[in-house]
Amino acid sequence: MGYLVPNPLFPDKQQMREFLNSYGILAPIVFTAVATIPVVITPLNHAVFALAGGALFGFWNGLLLIWLSKTLGTIINFYLGRFLGRVVVAKFAQKSDFSKYDQMIKSKKALVIFFLMYLVPPLSNDNLTYLVGLSTINAKKFLTIVTCAHIGTAFTYAYLGSGRSLLSPVFVLFILFLAGAGLIVNKLKQANPEESRKAASN
Repeated sequence: MGYLVPNPLFPDKQQMREFLNSYGILAPIVFTAVATIPVVITPLNHAVFALAGGALFGFWNGLLLIWLSKTLGTIINFYLGRFLGRVVVAKFAQKSDFSKYDQMIKSKKALVIFFLMYLVPPLSNDNLTYLVGLSTINAKKFLTIVTCAHIGTAFTYAYLGSGRSLLSPVFVLFILFLAGAGLIVNKLKQANPEESRKAASN
């Protein structure tokens, strides 16, 4: 995951601010494009960009731009996985990801698990999207649910980045909701991995 990897493109927020300011009114477009890169190149840290997006553009604008970058990156990853094939994807995806997510993809609860995983920032793994692209899971269904789920990730980073109160009832309830979603994911992961995947591919 990119969360724990330092970001070599912009070591601090001020450098990113200066970079974006140089583009004037095009700054939101440039930010979205640049913030998509660490979603596709997974060792890079998308969280750094997302938090900076909230700080530089405010909560609502930041939420939209973070969501767009995450969604665009997910779409690119999915179709790259489909286009490149398993042999190529295996060269940069960890073996542990293959074994772990192959079982998950086979579950008839796969789409529910994916929604909850992409909803909760610490659980989201962009390498997973490449692996889903290798499967027979319906593209429209998968991309629809993760597009909706990314709202949760974008909300979290935009809220934190914009400096809003962590004690706000809205934020506290949202964090509790994400924690509950994380627990559900954990329980679903423990379900029988050999369940049919027909429900996800039909």
